[in-house]
Amino acid sequence: MKKIFTEFNNDMPWKIINKSGIKGKRPIEEPFDLKELISSRIDLKLTLLFLLVGLVGPGLGIGYFYLIAHTFLIDSSELFIEQHMLLNASALLIIILIAINTMIIGFFISRSFSKPIRELHRAAQELEKGNFNVRTNIKTNDELAQLSDAFNRCALALSNMEDERINLDKSKSEFLSITSHELRTPITPLKAQLQMLQQGYFGKITEQQKESLEMILRNTERLNKIIEDFLEISRIEAARLKFVFKQTNMSVLIKEIVDFMNGFAKQKNITLLITCRTLPTIEIDPDRISQVLRNLIHNAIKFSPEGSCIEIDAQAKKDHIQFSVKDRGVGLTSDNQIRVFEPFYQVNGSLCRKFGGTGLGLTICRGIIEAQKGKIWVESKPGVGSTFYFTIPYTPVYNIEPIKVLFSKKGDIEKKIRTELMNTLGPMGEIEFNELKQKHSLNKDDICAYIVWLEKQCILRNTQAEKLKTNIENIFSLEDQKEGSEHIYKEPRGDDR
Repeated sequence: MKKIFTEFNNDMPWKIINKSGIKGKRPIEEPFDLKELISSRIDLKLTLLFLLVGLVGPGLGIGYFYLIAHTFLIDSSELFIEQHMLLNASALLIIILIAINTMIIGFFISRSFSKPIRELHRAAQELEKGNFNVRTNIKTNDELAQLSDAFNRCALALSNMEDERINLDKSKSEFLSITSHELRTPITPLKAQLQMLQQGYFGKITEQQKESLEMILRNTERLNKIIEDFLEISRIEAARLKFVFKQTNMSVLIKEIVDFMNGFAKQKNITLLITCRTLPTIEIDPDRISQVLRNLIHNAIKFSPEGSCIEIDAQAKKDHIQFSVKDRGVGLTSDNQIRVFEPFYQVNGSLCRKFGGTGLGLTICRGIIEAQKGKIWVESKPGVGSTFYFTIPYTPVYNIEPIKVLFSKKGDIEKKIRTELMNTLGPMGEIEFNELKQKHSLNKDDICAYIVWLEKQCILRNTQAEKLKTNIENIFSLEDQKEGSEHIYKEPRGDDR
């Protein structure tokens, strides 16, 4: 038996149970035929069976027969398991290769679809920024190509409209400038002749004639003031506003302005009170600052009751001086505060007829301040009074940029913001709007942060907050495209004051 075991051990793989009960196996090193291997093992185990029956007798031989048959099943099953594992590995490799190829093909297919969509998205973003010359070039011969052509036609139409708007705006400014100059030419000799006639240069006049001449002179002065204001606005919009900068002691300048305006204040027994401390000497145009302060003080005198007090203040900040003129007059509503710097806007028709004015003074003040990169705004309560603020940087601006002040739409920003808040929050929106305005937070970043806070406080649902935030961002985005007005309109924050 030992000889048989040795022969089979040297010639082929085999498996048998040794004395310790552990199965032994010799690795297969050469390629083999499965049928031949199984046939060889059957011959081996049949030989073992006959030997065992002859050695130990039929009884024990049958027991060994079952043991040998069992080892035969083990050998056969393990051979098939190895083949099954090989097939599994091959199938897994094929699946991986198919998956990789599918991913690569899918990537290129999705890229072919997403590329024109990305191009349209990029072009839409450029169009939103005001670049009306942007075009798309999609040649896919499908709906995306049709959409691209429609987009290009839309961009072309917007570009033509923008060119027309620029030309109309330029023509308007030129017409305003030329007309103002032409009207100013006959006004000067007309005014001189009327004054000579009033003073009796051409002969004695009656009291009735004198009163008529005084009325004509007053209206001539008013017409001359309107013409001067139009000329000033045309200079602001054309960046031809002249500034003569020089070192100026601000404390002395404010005192000179207040002394000059005291003559008007005494007519209504109004006190002009300077509350500012010592101010630094800075490089500014004193005539332009005087023009703004005189206008604000003059308006405060007009709309203040007799015997009241007007406070004039100035404070040195980090990089600018902040001026303020506070009255105790009729005050302004929220809507009036939005539009008070618009040209020709009259807060109250009866008051304006009573006090007079062209409606261009505050517009000119805004143009002067913004030409020097300053800010101007108002805080007011009806029946309590108003406080007008403006800032002047320490560093003068020599390169003046055109500023659109006539027929501009910047005043609509606050109105749109208030409308959006009221549409979302109802009557509480008016209260929230006024609080934001008092905090000087009517800018995109602060309003969006406030909307997030309202959502966290469960005042707004997520969908409401997202919709309101999108609408607010669209308001500022559209205004920036129209006029580039964000840096002009953006109210100063509390820390700027």
